[in-house]
Amino acid sequence: MKGLNPVSEKRTTNNSHAATGKFVDVAEYVDINGIKQFLYHTGDFAENQVILHLHGGPGNAFSNKAYLLKSWDSHFTMVYWDQRGAGKTALKNPTSVPTFANLLRDIDEIILYLKKKYNKDKIGIFAHSWGTIIGSIYANQHPEHLAFYIGVGQVVAPIENEVVTYHETIRRLKEIDDQEAINILEKMGAYPGERAEEFLSKMGVVRQLQKKIGMISINPQKNVEAIKQSPLFHPDDLHTKKVCAHLLPSLFEEMFPYSLYHYPLTYQIPVYYILGEDDWQVPSVLGVDYFNKISAPDKELILIKEAKHTPMLEKPHEFLKAMRKVVGC
Repeated sequence: MKGLNPVSEKRTTNNSHAATGKFVDVAEYVDINGIKQFLYHTGDFAENQVILHLHGGPGNAFSNKAYLLKSWDSHFTMVYWDQRGAGKTALKNPTSVPTFANLLRDIDEIILYLKKKYNKDKIGIFAHSWGTIIGSIYANQHPEHLAFYIGVGQVVAPIENEVVTYHETIRRLKEIDDQEAINILEKMGAYPGERAEEFLSKMGVVRQLQKKIGMISINPQKNVEAIKQSPLFHPDDLHTKKVCAHLLPSLFEEMFPYSLYHYPLTYQIPVYYILGEDDWQVPSVLGVDYFNKISAPDKELILIKEAKHTPMLEKPHEFLKAMRKVVGC
């Protein structure tokens, strides 16, 4: 699919409505909530559990990296959505500003579309990082459509998240007696600040120091190289950062004061968390604490050892084993 125009691309090995036993490999734009949005479907058997992927960021579309999870194809039918304000959906709709409200409605319409397309009563949700915010809210509010919710890099509350990771960073810097780095952090003033704009500015400094001491593993160039290897890649995809820059600021403002504790602790569907044990970008300790407080018809917490914020890419074998365990396949 390399080189296809992202405005009109559509690849179909089999685009039937869940033709039993048939291979699924479809890239398409679908009319969702007033705009055309990009979905990529992949799987070896259309009758397998269908799972909607909610990517992180905001703005960090995962469809162009879906090929890295091809080992999942024999077990699930994955549907990767470029959210409003991200990826190919953003390129096609450069003035469509995402909000919690329209993203939640987007999810609802996509879920209904997938139920019909694959003739399923329930769709699963797999959410990562930022995607766990809208995914958790949707799972709480619309259990009638969902088979389960899987949270990875689970965000509980962004402000608490940053306070915890900041203090852990200071602790580790003191351990190695890096006074220069400590001074840099202390000169920033209170962290994360009072507004999202202030937080985003300071966060860049914190993340660079965390990367320096091995707390997180962010590599933008490696990410770009991975995208370029994707069969979905088109050169226009490299311009999404510029498009997202003017679409996402208001969403960050809306996200900043969010907390899962503002929503019921009782879920009506199975809830599974698969977390990187060493995740300090979104501290897994907060996800574990929240998970222990919720109730659900079935729930399970799996910690992936020696993994950080993207355990599905860092420890693919262990992660797939965990996914198969909770999904039951």
